[in-house]
Amino acid sequence: MGKSFPPTVVAIAGSMNNPETAALDPKSAQPAFHSPGNRLEHRAKSLGVSASLAAAGGFLDAFTYVGHGHVFANAMTGNVVLLGVDAISGSWSRSLHHLLPIFMFLSGVAAARIIRLPRMCRFVRQPQLAVLTLELLLLLTLSFLPRTTSDFVITMTIAFAASLQMTTFREIEGRSYSSTFTSGNLRTMVETFCEWAFDGRKPRHLRESRVFAIICSMFLFGAAAGAFATPRLFNRALWIDVAVLALVEASLLRGDWRAPATS
Repeated sequence: MGKSFPPTVVAIAGSMNNPETAALDPKSAQPAFHSPGNRLEHRAKSLGVSASLAAAGGFLDAFTYVGHGHVFANAMTGNVVLLGVDAISGSWSRSLHHLLPIFMFLSGVAAARIIRLPRMCRFVRQPQLAVLTLELLLLLTLSFLPRTTSDFVITMTIAFAASLQMTTFREIEGRSYSSTFTSGNLRTMVETFCEWAFDGRKPRHLRESRVFAIICSMFLFGAAAGAFATPRLFNRALWIDVAVLALVEASLLRGDWRAPATS
């Protein structure tokens, strides 16, 4: 006579063959993936969403570099270096121009993290959508500012918006990535390719290398689009970025993005 197993054990065993049911609710033995919050969380980590956000991040970097003082508002490495240089040379007024974007970047990181804390869940149930909406509103506001607007105002605002995006969307198919700068993505692309080429040629490593190659390519594509559009449309070039982010948000709401497989 065959031995019967509790429903939870049966469900866990079944999830090994079905990636979408890998996360289980222990109380009901039902896949937690099917709750609205978890479905959106999975879609936010898909290749389609991540690649689109990388293109948006590249566009913003080119927008600020070409149109607003030859600075990169997404990544703070340059601002930290120049802050140190100006501090040593005694250029305190110039150092302020690097310190405030850093402060705005840190503020964005803090804001994105706070809304994901457990105590905030009852107020912000879907932080990904909240962050995208806020970023859309900020960029849309900047797009209507006249050309005479201070570069400082625009780069500070974009630094805040970019840090919101970077902190909220930071994983793709189980690996960390960045949608607002690409150094780490390039590193992961090469590392996973080397793992595939010299460590057993596992299909998982080749797929991960391809995924990050797509992310880096989309960042480059977004940067090229930003470099092309900014001299022609000026601040209204941000409408392109706004459109991309709006499509991402609409797709998250519709559930068109395919959930990533879990390993």
